[in-house]
Amino acid sequence: MAFEIVERPAQRIAGAFWEGTFVEAADGAVRRLIAEMQEHHLRLHPNDHPTLVGLSWNDRSDGFRYLVGFVAEIAEATRHPGHVDLPSMRFASAMHHPDDGDVFAHYRHMFEWIAAEGLSADTARFDYREEYEPGFVSLSLSSLRLMVPIR
Repeated sequence: MAFEIVERPAQRIAGAFWEGTFVEAADGAVRRLIAEMQEHHLRLHPNDHPTLVGLSWNDRSDGFRYLVGFVAEIAEATRHPGHVDLPSMRFASAMHHPDDGDVFAHYRHMFEWIAAEGLSADTARFDYREEYEPGFVSLSLSSLRLMVPIR
């Protein structure tokens, strides 16, 4: 697995929030929200195919909160509208491809790499960022960028 440090500028991520259990997520709740956000964006901006961003807060024992959206100047009206304004940030990052196995194992290896590099995770704002390329379908069919905020 190839890990690297990447930076993202200050930006607004606007989209829809979801909150639920790990079981609900495994049953496709997050995947359905990703598809809804892709469809919503294409209806409003048919010629614009940006990267979809997911931010995760692991702030409950049985699940998590997730914002799925796009880098935007304004918050667009969605079924569950929301946005987060982020400062410029640094991340440990790696691409996760369908044949890479379990995403959680990939994240565990990333945390080991972060520690080996003398860095630490910075979960003050959120726990994980994921970037989905246009046309993302599922973890078994599509690639995504895994990101952990670092200091």
